[in-house]
Amino acid sequence: MSRITVITSGKGGVGKTTAAAAIGAGLAAAGKRTAVIDLDLGLRNLDVALGLETQVFWHIGDVLKGTVSAENALIESERYPNLMLLAAAQTVKPETVTEEALRKLLDAISGTAEHILIDSPAGIGEYFQKIIPLADEGIVVTAPVVSAVRDADKVLHLLETAGVGKRSVIVSGVRPELVRTGAMMQPADITDVLGAELLGVIPDDDAVISCANEGRPVSGSNTPAGQAYDRIVRRILGEEVPIPPLKFKKKGWFRRR
Repeated sequence: MSRITVITSGKGGVGKTTAAAAIGAGLAAAGKRTAVIDLDLGLRNLDVALGLETQVFWHIGDVLKGTVSAENALIESERYPNLMLLAAAQTVKPETVTEEALRKLLDAISGTAEHILIDSPAGIGEYFQKIIPLADEGIVVTAPVVSAVRDADKVLHLLETAGVGKRSVIVSGVRPELVRTGAMMQPADITDVLGAELLGVIPDDDAVISCANEGRPVSGSNTPAGQAYDRIVRRILGEEVPIPPLKFKKKGWFRRR
C-alpha cells in the first residue's frame, strides 16, 4: 500500500509546490518509488518545478475522463529514476473531479509507488475538500506571518475533521534576523499555536528561486533550503533528525541594536 500525503497550504505563495517537488525528489533520491500528483487544477506548476514540462502529454483530466489509464499518464523523471509525475489539467470539468474518481486514481497508482504526494490547491476549495478524506497524512506549508498562520489553522482543522491522523507543518521563508527582532514569528511559536508537529523550517534562500527557474527541486542542493528539505525527507522516512536552531548574525562594534 502506498503512503498518501497531501501537501497543502491555507494561502498561495508560501512554497507549497516547492515543498512538493523537493520532498518528492528527496524521497526518490533515497530510493523510494514516489508519485507526485498535481491537483492544482486550472493552473499547472509542478511539472515546471520538476523540469518535466516538455514531457507532459497526458494529464489528470485525461485520466479522470477515462481517456488514458493513470499508469500510462505518469511521467518518469530521468533525473530521479524513482520519481513519477501526474500533471495537472489546465482545463477540467469540475463534475469529473469526484471523490470516487480520485479514489480510483489513487488505487491505480498505489501499485507502482511507495509514496504518493498530492500537491493540493491552496485554500479550502472543493478539490481540497474531495482529496483530504483519501490521505493518510497532511503536510501544511505556511509562512511566518499572522495571516498565513491563521489560514493554516483552518486547513489543519479540516484535515482533522476529515480523519487525517498525521498532520504536520513546514514553516517556509524564515528570516532569522526578523525573528530575532520580533518582526517575524518564531517557528516553534507557530506550531504551538497550531497544535501540530513541526516537520521543518525552511530559511528564506535565493536558491529556491534559482532552482525553480532552472526546473530542478531545491532538495539535494548544497544550500540552506536544500539541506532543510533533505532533513525533512529523512524525518518523513522515520529518522530522528533535530531541527537546528536559527542562525543569527553576530553583532559588530558598530552595528546598531
